[in-house]
Amino acid sequence: MNKLVIAIAITAICGITMAAKDPFKGLTPAQKEAKKEECRRRMYERTGGFLLQDEKTGKRFAFLDMQGNVKHEKISEPITTLERILRRKVTLEKFDEKFAIDQVPQLMKKADVAGAIFMVDEPSLPTVLVAPESGWGVINVNALKADKPAELLLNQRVSREMWRVFAMVNGASNSMMGKCLMQTVTDLKSLDALDAQAFCPEPMNKIMMHLDHTGVQKIRRITYRGACLEGWAPMPTNAVQRAIWEGVRNGTIKPTKRP
Repeated sequence: MNKLVIAIAITAICGITMAAKDPFKGLTPAQKEAKKEECRRRMYERTGGFLLQDEKTGKRFAFLDMQGNVKHEKISEPITTLERILRRKVTLEKFDEKFAIDQVPQLMKKADVAGAIFMVDEPSLPTVLVAPESGWGVINVNALKADKPAELLLNQRVSREMWRVFAMVNGASNSMMGKCLMQTVTDLKSLDALDAQAFCPEPMNKIMMHLDHTGVQKIRRITYRGACLEGWAPMPTNAVQRAIWEGVRNGTIKPTKRP
C-alpha cells in the first residue's frame, strides 16, 4: 500500500513538474506568439542583444571567389549561417588570382587561410573537387550552369554546393538523415532534387573537430551588456543599449557575482 501511495505521489509530482515546464500550455497560437515576443523583449532589455567577437588565435576559413557568374549578395546566406552555428570565422571574398590545381598550395599561402574553397569558372574541371587532407575544395560554377539554368536556380545550386563542399572539406560525408544536403549527388538533377537548404546536425561533430584540428579562428558570442562590462562594446544604437552603456559607466550595472 505504501509503495502504491509513493508511486502515485511521484507520478503526480512529475506531472506537475512537466506542466510547470510548459509555459504555453492551454494558450492559443496567437497567445503563444505574444508570450514568446514578451520573453524576447525582456531578454533584449536585460542584455542589449548579442555581439560576435573574433578570438585572437587561428585563421579564417575562406570561400575564395574567382568566378563572375554569381554575385556575392545572392550566395551570402551560407556564410552568415555557418558563422552563427559553428562560431568560426568563415568568409566569402573576391580573390583576383588565376586558378590552377598545381598552384593551390601557393594560393592558400597567399590568401593566408586555415582552409579554403575556390569558386571558379573552369570548363576543364568537374563540378566539385575535395581535398580534406590539404584543407581545400573547389566549386566549379561553369559545370553548375552547363544546362543554362535560370539565375535563381544557379544561385541555389551554388549555395547548396557551398554547404556540401564545406562539410566534405572539413571531415564530413553523406548523412543517413533524409532531409540533409549531405546526400549522394551524381548530376545536376540529383543536386536540384535535394530536399534541404543546409547540412543537418548529424555531421556537425566531425566538422567541429576538424575545424579545431586545423585551427580555424573561433568567434565568441557575448551580450552587449557583457561587452560593456568588459570595456570594448561599440557605441549604443538604440535606447536599450544606451541605458546599459550608461548604467555600466555610472556603476549601477555591475558584473553578476557567481557563488
